[in-house]
Amino acid sequence: MLFLTLFVASGPALISCKKSPSTDDTSVVGAHPNDADRPLPYTNADWMAGIDDSRYISELSIPGTHDCGADLHTSEQGAAWANVIAQDFRLSNQMLLGVRWFDVRLSDDAGTMTVYHWNYYLHKNFTDLITQAIGFLNAHPTETVVFMIKQEHSTRGDDAFANGIWCGYLYPYLSHFWLENHIPQLGEVRGKIVIMRQFEGTHGYPMGSPLIWQENSTGNMYMSDNNFYFYVQDHYSLGTVEISTKISEIESCIEKAHAEPYPYRCLYINFTSAERQGSQTLEHISSEITPAIDTYLQSKNYQNVGVIMVNFAGGSDDDEVHTGFVQTILNLNNFSNTLQIGTQCWMNHNLRVTTYRNGDAIPQVQDAAKWDTLTTGAWCYYNNDSTHEVFDGKLYNWYAVHDKRGLAPQGWHVARTGEWDTLISYAGGSTVAAGKLKDAGTLHWMSPNTGGMNDYLFTATPAGARWGSTFGSNGITALFWTSTDSGTNDASCIWMNFDNPAVQIQTYPRINGFSVRCVKNN
Repeated sequence: MLFLTLFVASGPALISCKKSPSTDDTSVVGAHPNDADRPLPYTNADWMAGIDDSRYISELSIPGTHDCGADLHTSEQGAAWANVIAQDFRLSNQMLLGVRWFDVRLSDDAGTMTVYHWNYYLHKNFTDLITQAIGFLNAHPTETVVFMIKQEHSTRGDDAFANGIWCGYLYPYLSHFWLENHIPQLGEVRGKIVIMRQFEGTHGYPMGSPLIWQENSTGNMYMSDNNFYFYVQDHYSLGTVEISTKISEIESCIEKAHAEPYPYRCLYINFTSAERQGSQTLEHISSEITPAIDTYLQSKNYQNVGVIMVNFAGGSDDDEVHTGFVQTILNLNNFSNTLQIGTQCWMNHNLRVTTYRNGDAIPQVQDAAKWDTLTTGAWCYYNNDSTHEVFDGKLYNWYAVHDKRGLAPQGWHVARTGEWDTLISYAGGSTVAAGKLKDAGTLHWMSPNTGGMNDYLFTATPAGARWGSTFGSNGITALFWTSTDSGTNDASCIWMNFDNPAVQIQTYPRINGFSVRCVKNN
């Protein structure tokens, strides 16, 4: 495999040798590769920009494409038969439509990872897909794309296959990939290609999360090797069941995803694609399944239906397949920063503002001696490190909370002690409420993060504090100022800890820097 690096204004582009076409048959189906895709029916190039960094990708409704490389322009001669074609649009246009999860089928051809559907070579290599994804993400850095890689039409062992992926495609361009083994939050992966894999071996390399499931599955829950679950519906064979049964299976998976109590811990992957041997093309089958599921989703208007894998994203050239399915899936997402818990509407992240409500700047104070003598509002990052903002927000002294110009944005206010009491009561009382409000797992919290289940997606993180002139407790404690004035030199705050499911209301000197959560005005 030959790789060259071409540096252009948008970043490194990948160039590779290509396998030669395997057929000169001019009677086959498809379009010339240099033909332009038809105009896109809509674009959603930056839809993730409207979703908070703290959201896990498993909490979103994400359109995906089955056999993303099997597009209408798949080769110089087209596809050998119509059942090879699964998409009309090239990958670059699939991303512009709003698709973010891609089913990537690769064959290890002596170290060159070629793109296949079944036993048909699609006249593109993995490099072609990577190049298009990098170009898209350079232009749209708020987004992330997922490549779910499967070995297709080759029999290399998993370790050998992984070695080829790592050495030839991932390692040379590591800055473009996210390869960790847990469900990421958006803030971790914006601008990155997330790798998921449908193979076991990794040859010892970091290569994303393994998603291995039973072939032709009607729907099963699986456990990953890193303490998260995934549910897959991939019943693709219509040889023994009617399309109505397949549609019911898709709807059942949607219901399960919607009802999932811990979406930050469980991925749902739902294939609407199906095939039947004989005269029915993938396009014809999609023309029956897609509108039924589109209508179903619109009638339910659920949020968080998981990843829905589709054929003919954006419809088909001949209008046989419904155009608006990707848009329908995207519209299910919550693009606001609100979080309804009981009768209250909370902000779904810690406050990050740098101005008061009237537009006046809130000073950022890094110097320890200066911070320690303040009697006016100020903010800082934990440890004066801006990387903490993505998940922890900013730390404010209580003088900023109490400033008459208003710390909270228009329509919001910093939560009062009584409003925290209401939330704590709704979450089961002070002895267990922290467990239901804390972000789950130990990605942010120190082990054991006792009780941390994040039942209401409040996602309290252990941002720690500025204890006057020093920083501490990051990873250990979440502390939130309340706006209730104690009438002393101290002020009330909410305390949650890594080793305790309880919430406590405590008082600390106003000079400390704590997190802030806001409640929407009635």
